[in-house]
Amino acid sequence: MGPIEFVPYNLSVKLKELGFNEPCFGFYQKEYVETIPTMVDDDEQYRLTGYRTCKNSEIPEHYISAPTFSQAFRWFRENKLADGSVCRHGKADGSYSYRWDIVYEYGVYEERHFKQDYKTHEEAELACLEKLIEITKK
Repeated sequence: MGPIEFVPYNLSVKLKELGFNEPCFGFYQKEYVETIPTMVDDDEQYRLTGYRTCKNSEIPEHYISAPTFSQAFRWFRENKLADGSVCRHGKADGSYSYRWDIVYEYGVYEERHFKQDYKTHEEAELACLEKLIEITKK
């Protein structure tokens, strides 16, 4: 499996619920629970209007903006005062894994996942974003 650029549908829905409203290059349709977003340039409706991005506040209710991971992490940094990051961790046997960390304006999140190893950067990034959403909801 190659790199995952877009936040999956289920997390895009949760981001919208938290107030994510940034211009995106793709969207999901609620009725299809899609795994791959429709790109704005590939959608006839957008080609006809001339729009090249979509925001949750500007698209029909049955659409969900599909942010990239970098957009989602930037949104948390700028709006929720939380910064999530992923780093590669070397092991004694010469192999490596990936781990995530979240830092708040008021200090480091108490459940830093230095103990949890992920096989790929993408897995760790997804887990970090899920945790950012979870703790922001609280």
